[in-house]
Amino acid sequence: MKFSMSKLIKFTFLLSIVFSIKTFAQFSSQTTVVGWVTDVQNNSLDGVSIHANGEGTKTKSDGKFELILHKTHSKKLELRISKLGFKEQKIKVNTSKLAKDLKIQLISDGNKLAKYQIEKVTIEPEVLSVMKEKWGDSFIHAQYPKQFLNNIITLTPGENVQTAIDKAHQSGGGIVYLTEGIHTTDNLKIKSKVTLCGAGRSKTILKHTGKGQFMDQAEQKLTDIVFKDITLQGGEHTKSGLNLRGQNDDRHERFMWQNVNITGVNSHGIGISRVNHIVMDNSHFQHNGLKGSLHHNVYFLFVSYVLQSDCDMSNPAEGKSNKYTSTSHLLTQRCVMKNGKGNGIQADNDQGGYLFFHKHHLSGFARVAMWFPCEEYYNKFQYTEDPKWVPQNVILNRCEVINNGYGAMWRIVGGVSNVINSYFDNKKIDMGLLKCKVKMDKKSEFKKGNELYEDVKEWPKDLKILG
Repeated sequence: MKFSMSKLIKFTFLLSIVFSIKTFAQFSSQTTVVGWVTDVQNNSLDGVSIHANGEGTKTKSDGKFELILHKTHSKKLELRISKLGFKEQKIKVNTSKLAKDLKIQLISDGNKLAKYQIEKVTIEPEVLSVMKEKWGDSFIHAQYPKQFLNNIITLTPGENVQTAIDKAHQSGGGIVYLTEGIHTTDNLKIKSKVTLCGAGRSKTILKHTGKGQFMDQAEQKLTDIVFKDITLQGGEHTKSGLNLRGQNDDRHERFMWQNVNITGVNSHGIGISRVNHIVMDNSHFQHNGLKGSLHHNVYFLFVSYVLQSDCDMSNPAEGKSNKYTSTSHLLTQRCVMKNGKGNGIQADNDQGGYLFFHKHHLSGFARVAMWFPCEEYYNKFQYTEDPKWVPQNVILNRCEVINNGYGAMWRIVGGVSNVINSYFDNKKIDMGLLKCKVKMDKKSEFKKGNELYEDVKEWPKDLKILG
């Protein structure tokens, strides 16, 4: 009997599947599938998409994944495994016949440009369904940057990164590819239509040795910028990882981070203002904000049309995991934020709204996991109650907010705002809502309990109003 090479490889997988049935916020059985994905040389593959029954996850830099399925499914399950540059595979498993180990090997499809190319994110169908039901067609999704693959500049450690960026930009756009190893650079000026990528975030490290911003803008308006498969490591004197200040009437547009680590930065890991269309996929922004509580892993100011998927913004050094100031049309799915000295998320100021958090996990924040204040942004030392200064239209869907001082403390949040299929279990209050119009479905669970306030004087005494 003859087998093709592809069939032979498929039959010689070491399949490693671990299934566990648990109870989550949705009060339904939960199946967890864990495994490891490599190429045929057993090199771990980062950013592989694993999907089943409309739910998904991605492998991390070690090639490992954990797929949590919340929805009811039959005993027979089909996993769809895909990554640009490799042949898609479909594996059928039977949850009643459990194997011990799942190792999946993907076969190259011969696309030599795949290591430079971005992959679009698959948004879980449930997100789109809930958005449509609650908001109609009001939500605007992020656009992806355009890449220029006909111009590829390859650098080895020791070669000048800024020179390569300048050359790619002057040629009308291109790819700056950093080979495996530790590359160093002084302050960089980022330019339009340039993709900066490496051989993998565990293989290519770009370390900042300057005394200013790791990366700053070279032009008044930047477009079509990509960072992919690389670790950006701050140095002793690094200010922000990426510092952008756009114009009100002509914003920067189309930025993407995919399979990227940003760490060790004194100010914001990412600190950007007046930018439209941002995609952050399968990336880690951690251990940033060393200067103090006003410096965060990620800081958005006047940004619109944002997609954050499979990102980890845990362990902010002093500030927040992500500060969403004047942020609108934000979708986060399957993101994780853990362990902070203060708040996990803050969303505030005017022009904010349409924030959708799907399968978002927040835990271990000493103060408040989700802090939505309503005082005037430009006069924070005088308390005001005006919905202009707090996001409207907020949805939490299948979120988990646990083991924080307070879960969510919101003021004057309204519009079409819902908490759906979510689970809260915090130390003091799960949700504290002051004059909010937020609907909570019966499938959500609040172990500690919620408080509804009609007067700011009822606000918890140990939780200051301002700041």
